[in-house]
Amino acid sequence: MTALRLRLQKEVFDVTEEQLVCLAHVTRAEKKKRDWVLCLARTNDVPVYAKIYLLKKTDKDSFKKKQEWQLRDLKILDGVSAESPEIRMDLDERYSWIVASVQEKEAFLKIVQNLCERYNIGRKTKFLNLNFGGEASARGQGGVLVVDEQQEKEDEADTGYQAISDKETTDLRALMSGCETAVTAADQFADRLTAELSVLDGDNIHSMMASEEAVDNLMDLLTTSINEVEFLESRLNQYDDLLEHIRDSMEKMEGKTESLETVNDNNSKLLVELDTLVLKLQISYEHQMLLQEADFTSKENLPRTVEAAQALSAAMLAPLPFSLTRMAAVQEQRKRMDRLKDRFSKPLCRHLNNVFIHLGNEGGDGLGAHHSGRELTLPSRANIHRDLAGYAQLMHWLKQMEPKSYQMLQKTYTSSLEKLYQRDLDRFFEDGFVRVSGSGPPVGASQDVTNIKKGGRVSVAGNTLVLGGENNLARGEESRQERERFDTVTSQLLACLEPIVMAEQEFCVQFFKMDSKLEGNKTTSNRTKKQVTEEVRGMMSQLFLSMETHLVRFLAHYESKDGFYSMLSYVRLSTAVLQAQDTGSFLAITLGSALIHTKRNFDRLMQAQMRSIEDCKPPRKAKCGIISFVSNFLEFAQNTEMIFRGSDRRTDIEKWYLTLVTSMMENIPRIAKEHQKTPQAVVKMENFHHLHASLSRLKIPVLDSLKRDTKQKYTDSLHNYVTQYFGRPLEKVNVFFDGVSARINAGVKEAEISYQLQFSKQELRRVLALYPGKEVRGGLERLYKKVEKHLSEEENLLQVVWHAMQEEFIRQYKYIEDLLQRCYPGAQISLDFTMTDILEYFSDIAMHH
Repeated sequence: MTALRLRLQKEVFDVTEEQLVCLAHVTRAEKKKRDWVLCLARTNDVPVYAKIYLLKKTDKDSFKKKQEWQLRDLKILDGVSAESPEIRMDLDERYSWIVASVQEKEAFLKIVQNLCERYNIGRKTKFLNLNFGGEASARGQGGVLVVDEQQEKEDEADTGYQAISDKETTDLRALMSGCETAVTAADQFADRLTAELSVLDGDNIHSMMASEEAVDNLMDLLTTSINEVEFLESRLNQYDDLLEHIRDSMEKMEGKTESLETVNDNNSKLLVELDTLVLKLQISYEHQMLLQEADFTSKENLPRTVEAAQALSAAMLAPLPFSLTRMAAVQEQRKRMDRLKDRFSKPLCRHLNNVFIHLGNEGGDGLGAHHSGRELTLPSRANIHRDLAGYAQLMHWLKQMEPKSYQMLQKTYTSSLEKLYQRDLDRFFEDGFVRVSGSGPPVGASQDVTNIKKGGRVSVAGNTLVLGGENNLARGEESRQERERFDTVTSQLLACLEPIVMAEQEFCVQFFKMDSKLEGNKTTSNRTKKQVTEEVRGMMSQLFLSMETHLVRFLAHYESKDGFYSMLSYVRLSTAVLQAQDTGSFLAITLGSALIHTKRNFDRLMQAQMRSIEDCKPPRKAKCGIISFVSNFLEFAQNTEMIFRGSDRRTDIEKWYLTLVTSMMENIPRIAKEHQKTPQAVVKMENFHHLHASLSRLKIPVLDSLKRDTKQKYTDSLHNYVTQYFGRPLEKVNVFFDGVSARINAGVKEAEISYQLQFSKQELRRVLALYPGKEVRGGLERLYKKVEKHLSEEENLLQVVWHAMQEEFIRQYKYIEDLLQRCYPGAQISLDFTMTDILEYFSDIAMHH
């Protein structure tokens, strides 16, 4: 308890220059889990004020003042009973606490009672159920002595051991220095000190007996002093009683002064509050007249009318405390403003409704203007936006003050302008059809569009020629020009739609203040932004209700004619979507929806091309020639390259390039195997050669690896064909020298070969005689005719194959001549023809055929 008291004095009461008199640990009946400390403190200065504090322990293990009361405000102090630890105090209200123990309760109540009897002069505290009241009910000094004695006891208990001072240390050292055995013989030193003390006491007694008269005089003076002190004490008690009454009077006067200051402050605040209230709810006479007699047709008066409307809304929406709204004057003023608002809003709504309806019925100016010009254009409605801009602030006012009327006007504007834009779009897309095909849209196209929008499957156009088809992909100059016109018109259509739609969207957002939820809020949530975007998009979809239908019908009509149109549409729509200013806008969503339909048609077209390659059958003619998907690929790729050049969607067509070329390379051997009349090597050689030539002309970087593979397959096929059909014209000669080569490899010397019976010179002359020059030439002529029958005129590889056979014959000839010179030197044995003769044979045969 003592340690806690010292701690509280240091941490809490030294700060306010107060002295902690006593304390008690208490709890409340309703909150028994919380511990408080009830303290009684008094000020150090004069006059002394005593206070009761309730301290609360914080989470940081420190104490802070929770509540405080003046001791003079204590009306009743109730000890309840001697056995109960509960105490009750009537301060600003009745408080009930439970003390930690009965002994602590009694000690605390004694001190509180003593201080009340001392300092609560003129304000009597009523004491109930205090059994120790008789012991500590003394007034005046008696009560103070009780408190002071208790404090002195506590101070003595807290004092403990105290070290001697420096002067005492010096005297002790001087005393001990006079005796050499003061440390080693403490008993002798103590006896010596006792003897000296006895001598000094005797001297003192003799001295006192000698000065008896002086002592008597001193006693007389002390008696006189005591009498004077008693007299002064009685006078001080009188003064103290007077001062107690004066202090009580001063406290009462101080309370009255504080009350007057409070009244003055309250009056000042009331005046300021009333001035603010009047200023908030007041509407000038000029504004009232403008609101009652508003002329919405006069553009000169619109700014003043807007100002008056804003003043009315500011007064009606002024934030007021709930207590002020119950004042009769405030309620009357609000009723007056409601009547003024109704009188102003009804004519305003009627006027704007008529203006919007008039725009939809008589907005035909400029509808046909785009027919007369050379370029395809969609009429701009900027003039309508300029005319309505003056009413924007009034529309904002209606949204704030009359939400229902605002919504009705918004619907009227949407329905009226939708008719206007529908007429514009009808003629705009009709002109687009005329510019592409020379005629208007076909009958029944809208039903097809409905099927597309519902998710119906659109088949590949019947006129679209796939790679695996029998006929050529060439569409003629007329089809090419129509595709160019379609590409140009589609680009113009998309370029014209964006500024018109975005201008209307920007006007609607500003005119109808659709972004009001985003204003003045720096931390707007994504949900709020999404809600505003959906609201704007919904209104735009109502305004341009037919735009998506027209666009999808226009694109679907031409995509149904030729698959290349789907590529053109895909590229142009992709560019328009990527360049859109607002990716979440109505225009971007609409174009994205059309792009999805076009992308599906594009993928369906490429899948059809893929299936045509896989399902392609070999031709029924004698010579297989170039397969249809190989011959058609060059023109197909050239057209797609023109469409996708510089497009952001080029990666899509490049993926299909890889897929298609890979499929062609896989299906060429299949066709070669299925065609029974043409050797497989010829089919593969001609088609791989044609495919390689097409890839080389296209110069598409992503196909470079496949181009190298195609070149290798062509070379392998050519080598296989030459090996299979050319073979070895000098078969027996080749067999003879193969044996010679085998013997040499076995270790026989070249000079000893001719001495072996089967490789003798006679045997060599016999074998060489079997192949005279005329016989060799005749065999080559027969081979040329066979090759000519195998190869087709389309690819014109006859001379290439013939040259490859010539190279093979020369290689075999050199092989024979080399072994002949090495193994049979000086034998004057040679073939019947020379290298020059071979070249002449091949050249003459090629020229004569």
